[in-house]
This record gives sequence, C-alpha cells and structure tokens, in this order.
Amino acid sequence: MTDMQPKKMIILDILDILRKHTDEDHRLSQQQIQNLMEKEYGMKVDRKTVRRNLSKLIEFGFPIKYRGSEFENQEITRNGKYGKEIILTDWYYVHKFMNGELHLLINNVLLTDGFSKKDRISLIRRLEELSSKYFHSEISKIDMDIYGQSINCQVISTLEDIGEAIANEKQLSFHYCTCDTDCKLHEKLDDNGKPKQYIVNPYQIISRNGHSYLICNLPKYHDLTHFRIDRIKGSQVTATSLTPLRMLKGFENGIRLSEYVKEHPNLWSGNAVHITFQCKQYMMNDVVDSFGTDLRIEKLPDDMIKVHVQVSESAMLHWGIQFADAVEVLSPQSLREQIVETLRNALKKYDV
Repeated sequence: MTDMQPKKMIILDILDILRKHTDEDHRLSQQQIQNLMEKEYGMKVDRKTVRRNLSKLIEFGFPIKYRGSEFENQEITRNGKYGKEIILTDWYYVHKFMNGELHLLINNVLLTDGFSKKDRISLIRRLEELSSKYFHSEISKIDMDIYGQSINCQVISTLEDIGEAIANEKQLSFHYCTCDTDCKLHEKLDDNGKPKQYIVNPYQIISRNGHSYLICNLPKYHDLTHFRIDRIKGSQVTATSLTPLRMLKGFENGIRLSEYVKEHPNLWSGNAVHITFQCKQYMMNDVVDSFGTDLRIEKLPDDMIKVHVQVSESAMLHWGIQFADAVEVLSPQSLREQIVETLRNALKKYDV
C-alpha cells in the first residue's frame, strides 16, 4: 500500500479491486470499493469518482456488471428528487474462466509429463490469478512429489516449437529419447553414434493415457506416426514447408485425427483393419474408453456381445492380451494366431 498515488491511477486501481475481490457470487457496493481503495492503495475517493470510473471501464469494454445490468427485474430503485432512480450496486468483474474450467486446466497441469514441481506450482499460481481471491485450487493439499521429478526440462519449449511449426506449416526437427536404467533420458543414436536427427511433418498434439503425443509423418513414409512429447529434445522449426496431410497416400480425403486415436488405442502403430471380438456386457466401459462410441455391437445370449471395430492389429493385440480373461478376438484369424503365440510364450515364463 502506498500513501499517495496519482489520480490517473484510480481507474486502474478500481479495475484491480474488481478483478481480485469480485465475481458473480461476490459483489461490491460503491462504498465497499471506496473502502478498499483507501485500505489497499491509500486513496480516499468519493462516491461520484468511483461511479464515474466504473462507467468509463464499462465504456472501454471491460466485462463489468452490476445489479440490473442484465435483468431489469433485479434493479434496485428509489424515489429521488427527479423521480424514479436506479441504484447502481453489486458491482462485479466477469472473469474469462469459470472456476470449474480452471480446476480442469489445473488438473491437466498436474498430469502433464515433464513439468518440474516448481514449474507446476508457478503455472498453477498464474491460473489462479485468472479468477477472484475466492477461487481456491487447494494446491496446498496436493502432494506435488507424487507426480515424480521432471526428467525433461524442455517440454514447454518443445510445445512452443510444435505449435509454431503447425501454425506456419513447417517441418520440425528434434532428437528423440528413451529412458535408460539410470532413469534418465538418453538421445537415440544414429549409425555413427551421434544423436539421431528426426525431421517430421507435424499435424496435431493429442493426449492419451496421461501422456501428450505429436501426431506427424516421417517424410519418406506415407503413414502417420507419433512421438511422446516429453521424450523430445532439441526441437527446432525448420524453413521447409510440411507435406499437407491430404498429400499422403491413403489420406487424400483427409482424416479426422480423433478417428486416428480411436483406431490406435494406446497409440500402437499400424493400419486400421476390421476386427471383431466378443466379451461380456459389463466390459462396455472399457470398450468405449478404448475405442470410442462409433461401434457396431451385436447382442448375444448369456449377456455376451460381439463388437465390430476399425483398429490397428498391433493395438488390438495388446488390448486383447490385457483383457485376455474376458475378451475373445474372433477375427481376423491372423490376429487370433498372434494372440495365441504371445500367450503361449508368456506362459512359458511362468510354467513350473
């Protein structure tokens, strides 16, 4: 708090008070604004000054409301010297985000790979500032250490480069890493023992199973692939224009990337084929979680169902094995044989 501020700062101070102290459920009268001006900024202002500056803020386009500004039946009126007067009170700032939306964003920050504890807290604090003081993310009750330590401090800059490359339709170069026994990321090496340089046509960022991925194309191929963003290092936007998705063989008519995700649960690669499997109806939650709702389902006796999906064989191989005790893949036959062989090899490890 300062003892004296320039009068031209009054309008900014009032705006700051509204942003910090108000929302639709917490409103201020002009008298309360006067009191906060004196308490927080050392400025004694009269009611007319407050009212004039509130009007200017509305005139300048700031999202400020008051009782009756949206619904006339909420107005407070009185009989004044010149007849009926409207009392302007219950002022509040309309924040861009609802509290539930901020909680959603904060949860995503907590679950994003690669952020350090310091980065998470810093970003969450800034998100909190997008609402009034009454918004509480309850960050003090969250044990940030349970999300592990960051092993890649380049995640934010990588996301910026990906966004720039996609927006400007440029190729992206980077090194890709794997986690070694020291629990640290190590760049993949080329045949000469140097960090391998990947160059891709980037199309979209998606989130799947708690991880963020870059959906892209390796220029010498005609299909799509994906890379974990928290395993990318040294990203750079190149000067080379990317190959539009419709120029890839098999994607001439384009593709909704949401369909790509459904066809590749757990983001295993491979072309999508028609697959049928059967399971109990109680499996529907897991089926929808993995393959979405665009399914063809046949009801069978004994609470069984037959499900038809378009999905890559490699993805279905691992999904079918994951639920091997409850799911039977019916076709294609080649996939059934792969599952049998995988289960037999696994059984050998436990055969006593």
